[in-house]
Amino acid sequence: MKTTLTQFLSRFSTITVQRSASYVKDIDLHRLNFRFENNKLSIKAQIEGTDLYETYITIHTLKNSIADTKCSCPVRYNCKHAAALARYFYEHQNEKPFNKYVTSNVQTVSTVHTENIATTHSSLSTTSPTHYTAKTWLNQFRQQLAQEKPIQVISQHQLIYLFQQKKNTNTLQLSVYKVRRNKNGQIRDTNAYTSYDNVLNGRLKVSSEEKKIFNHLYFFAKLNFTNTHYYPTAWDISGIYQEQLKTAIHSGNCYALNVINPALTWSDESYRIEFNWHARPVQQTEKLKAQFFDQNHQEIETEHAKQIFIIHSHPLSYLDTFRNQVGVLESSYSSEMIEELINMPQMPVDLIAEFEQVIQPYSIFEDLPQAQFTQNIEVLDGKPTPILRFGSFPQYDRLGQMNHYAIAEIEFDYPTGTIKAGFPDASFISYHNGKSVRQQRDLATEKSQFELLKSIVPSLKWITEINKNKRPAFDDITEKSVICANPYDWVEQLIPENKIERLGWKVEHTVDSLFNLISTQNLQFELIESDQRPDWFNVGATVQDANGNTYNLIELLGELVTRMPIILDPEYLEQFEDDGYFNIDLGSEHPQLAIKIQDIKPIFIYLKEILQKPESAGFDRYDAVQFLDLQHHLGMPWQSNDRLKIFADRLQQSYQNQLPTPQGFQGELRPYQQQGLAWLQFLRETEHGGILADDMGLGKTAQTLAHLLLEKQASRLEQHPALIIAPTSLMHNWRKEAEKFTPELTVLVLQGQDRIEHFKNIQNVDIVLSTYPLLGRDEEQLLAHQYHLLILDEAQNIKNPRAKAAQVVRQIQAKHRLCLTGTPIENHLGELWSLFHFLMPGFLYSQEVFNKKYRNLIEKHGDVNIKNKLVSRIKPFMLRRLKTEVAKELPEKTTIEVNIDMNEQQSKLYDAVRATMQKNIRELIAVKGFNRSQIQILSALLKLRQVCCHPSLLDLDHIKNQNVESAKLDHLLEMVQDMVEEGRKILIFSQFTSMLQIIEDQLNTLKIKNVKLTGKTKKRDEVITAFQVGDIPIFLISLKAGGVGLNLTAADTVIHYDPWWNPAAEDQASDRAWRIGQDKPVFVYKMITNQSIEEKILALQKNKANLTKSILSIDHENEVKLSEEDVMSLLD
Repeated sequence: MKTTLTQFLSRFSTITVQRSASYVKDIDLHRLNFRFENNKLSIKAQIEGTDLYETYITIHTLKNSIADTKCSCPVRYNCKHAAALARYFYEHQNEKPFNKYVTSNVQTVSTVHTENIATTHSSLSTTSPTHYTAKTWLNQFRQQLAQEKPIQVISQHQLIYLFQQKKNTNTLQLSVYKVRRNKNGQIRDTNAYTSYDNVLNGRLKVSSEEKKIFNHLYFFAKLNFTNTHYYPTAWDISGIYQEQLKTAIHSGNCYALNVINPALTWSDESYRIEFNWHARPVQQTEKLKAQFFDQNHQEIETEHAKQIFIIHSHPLSYLDTFRNQVGVLESSYSSEMIEELINMPQMPVDLIAEFEQVIQPYSIFEDLPQAQFTQNIEVLDGKPTPILRFGSFPQYDRLGQMNHYAIAEIEFDYPTGTIKAGFPDASFISYHNGKSVRQQRDLATEKSQFELLKSIVPSLKWITEINKNKRPAFDDITEKSVICANPYDWVEQLIPENKIERLGWKVEHTVDSLFNLISTQNLQFELIESDQRPDWFNVGATVQDANGNTYNLIELLGELVTRMPIILDPEYLEQFEDDGYFNIDLGSEHPQLAIKIQDIKPIFIYLKEILQKPESAGFDRYDAVQFLDLQHHLGMPWQSNDRLKIFADRLQQSYQNQLPTPQGFQGELRPYQQQGLAWLQFLRETEHGGILADDMGLGKTAQTLAHLLLEKQASRLEQHPALIIAPTSLMHNWRKEAEKFTPELTVLVLQGQDRIEHFKNIQNVDIVLSTYPLLGRDEEQLLAHQYHLLILDEAQNIKNPRAKAAQVVRQIQAKHRLCLTGTPIENHLGELWSLFHFLMPGFLYSQEVFNKKYRNLIEKHGDVNIKNKLVSRIKPFMLRRLKTEVAKELPEKTTIEVNIDMNEQQSKLYDAVRATMQKNIRELIAVKGFNRSQIQILSALLKLRQVCCHPSLLDLDHIKNQNVESAKLDHLLEMVQDMVEEGRKILIFSQFTSMLQIIEDQLNTLKIKNVKLTGKTKKRDEVITAFQVGDIPIFLISLKAGGVGLNLTAADTVIHYDPWWNPAAEDQASDRAWRIGQDKPVFVYKMITNQSIEEKILALQKNKANLTKSILSIDHENEVKLSEEDVMSLLD
């Protein structure tokens, strides 16, 4: 059954089918394409709608139905264009070219029948050779036809180009039209065409020649598009190459004004354009107008010339609509200059003179006629005033800086006008007093003024004297008007007074000038106390300019630092010479403030933190005192109130006074101890806490007792005693020292099980003694009382601010607080903060702020300036004297390193342990990280140290069975045997009590008398006395149990069997013997195992010692940097 049209188009909507009928006529039948495969016929066609669309349909020929559609229109699928193509197919399927595809299926099916019939017939009748040959060819021809593709026929050019005059102008523009032609090739109708991309991507099928012409024109048109997202209907093809324009004209597709006229032709006849003045006498104006000349130099008549247009090609071309031709347009002017001259408005007389002055230096205007108004003008003479102008060419400032010069421009101001120095003529035209005049130049005076300027600016030269690669490119006049010189030479002549103006020059500056400078004076610094917050200050710094205006220098420099942080870098500041100037920008309407480098450099160095945050530049009185100390650096005194000056004087004098030994003190204080006593009294008078950090053995206890005696005599201990917290081992020492030096003071020792009975007597005594371990147990009883003075002996015990003891002592109510310690810093600056957090909470800020402000910068970056600031801040509140400085009567102390090689078995064991530990620790760190692996790391290091001391300390059965010996122990025993024979008394320190036990056993075997002090020793006093006054030559001491508080001056030899991490702990131990009362030289031996962890511990000790010394010393030397990597390196 035959399919109806309605059935065939059933995939389309009713409205689409209705609309499709009108588009059948728009199918380009010449560009139909076909593809037949698997009983499906695909048809491709171009259909013209709003644009030219490519449309596809696929037909299932066996089913006679539409299988698929596609179109480049916005609808994309099942659109009216596809329906139109389907409709056309349905109506013409039995005609060429469709019938061969439609019938091929029938042929495929019926061929068998035909051949059968033919075969049957042939069997019944005779077949002629002619018929057989023809039949064979016909079958081959049919197969060839099925493979043939239709030949696409390109019609005549579809696009034409129309030159039209832009509305109300003489400017040409080019429009593109798509045309239809009749059979004779004549244009039937035209439509403006803007689907330019269709030409470029091939959707609009045009010949290669036509596409080439379009591409040439469109390329230059697109360069002139003002909006890349909008395609204009008319093009500006300015800039097109003349040869490409010529090709387009030769194509016969270019027209002028309309398509009724014949196509434009290219003419070999060239025209020339020139300009002449046309005057309007009544209006007193003139204007340049264009004139055209033919190749015979005859001027083209006016009416004809009105129909000549300029095509701004390269080179220029003309369009003559009168002759309907295009050709070469000759001119001495550029295309752009012609455009400018054509657009010249009517020029008043005074501006004509200025115009002629402007064009006078340029040779292209030599043949331009002179304006009528300037042909007969008066000539005037006069003297020039030289003008030096800075900032005319800011775009070249950077180039000048790179090559060490700065440029300026020279002009000469005459009575009738101003002329650039490089103007080539001896006269110029100007408008003066209502008329045009010619000013004659005084070239001799101009030259002498330049020579005068050169005499005071040594590096002055014309810019033309600089290598072309190192200078800007200017036009001829400007180039001969520009000079340059070293920037420092310019500054020297401009400030503090303008020496150039004294020569008769006028100095001018544009807003971009780098040399618009004004000198400064009266730089003043002030510490201003806050009205809302007592003892809180702000820094003020002001400076005046030469006119007496005052500026806030801190604010100006703070803004500069925000824009340019590098200015605070010391290395950056070093590049500036002290006798130079630093310029501060005040905005485009004001000159820059020029301040001497030598005046401003100290501000950047010493007020760095203030400049970084000028809006929050407040600080307390302690920092204010430090600023007062900067007077000699800043070169001028601070303005401040009297109260701050008095406070500063008090702090500065804290070390400088001495008090005599108090009456009732049993003994005589040494001069430095009298100084310490005065300092302790200073702390009480000014209500500050402090750290008495004297070296071990300098009598911190005696100075403290003398201070307490003065307080008692002043009745300040009544009802409010002094509470002293000390290590347990020092209770006996404090009690004995008090009985010895200050028997007048009553002492209560809160120690032992019966201490509870004595809490009620706290208010009835002068001194209360307790220990750090008891703080947690006796917290309630101790906090119940108010104390006059709270003293922490060996205050490093609270170096961890989170420890229970540290928390309790901070809660105890005391009017004054004091720390005693020879080692306020053992490992890091956080320990110093903890002490001051107890003494004066907030003095060193919060721990977080302290770490950020001081600790990180000092420990990690070695910042010397920050370290000095910390030292200056704590200096009045920490008194430290070394024995080498004040106790010069002490005998010499000699420290000797004893290096020992491990024996073979010990060495192998060490290497095995080290390799195992290194591998384990690195794997652990990789999994848990460094910070979470601390315990395992310390355990690994401990094992290495134990191998160095004695392998048996590892407590491993197989080692005990092997009976591995210690080379260090063997060496020690040899040393002490010789020393005992010499009559020396020896202290042997070790951190391992098990090692002390091994040494004790060996000494007993050798029948050498010895005593031992560890944490387990009950009768400490008996052991100490036995060594001090008896005939026992060797005292074995655990470093922690006997490292502090002992007076063992009977000893003359100290042996550190194993090094400890903290050098201060070792020094304290050594100073048990080397202290006041010692009358023999002291020898300190440090036993170090070669090629072991002990050598690396020694190096680490030196770093820590440097940190401690740099903070505690009064001088500002010894930079130090620490890193966690130091610990890890011990495993290598």
